[in-house]
Formats: sequence, structure tokens, C-alpha cells
Amino acid sequence: MNEQTKEELISEILSLINTNDSNTIDFNPNYIEYFEIDELIEIRDLLLGKKEQNKKPSRDLIDDIFDKCS
Repeated sequence: MNEQTKEELISEILSLINTNDSNTIDFNPNYIEYFEIDELIEIRDLLLGKKEQNKKPSRDLIDDIFDKCS
């Protein structure tokens, strides 16, 4: 199983939070000590789920537009 380090998980979480590539999100390094791996995985998975939910309305809209233009 591919286990990520706390640092890798925090980096992934920060990239999921960031919506603009030109912005930098700072984080408190104490988070590495504060959060356990399972908590970081849960946060990451929650953010991934929200990201997918946000994509769905866009896909539906594109499908509607395509249907109308066909």
C-alpha cells in the first residue's frame, strides 16, 4: 500500500484548497505534529469529494448546452 507522509498529505490538501495557481497558501508547520495521518487522509478525501461535487454541475451544464446545439 502506498502510504503518504504527513508532509505529502498536507501538500496535497493545500493544493486542493488552492483555487488559483498564482496564490500561495501558507500553513502552520505545527499541523504536522497536531494532525494524525488518518485525520489528514480524512480531510483530503473530504476535499476531493467536494471538488467532484463542484465539477458535476459544470458537466451537466455543458451537456445541456451540447444537447441544445445538436
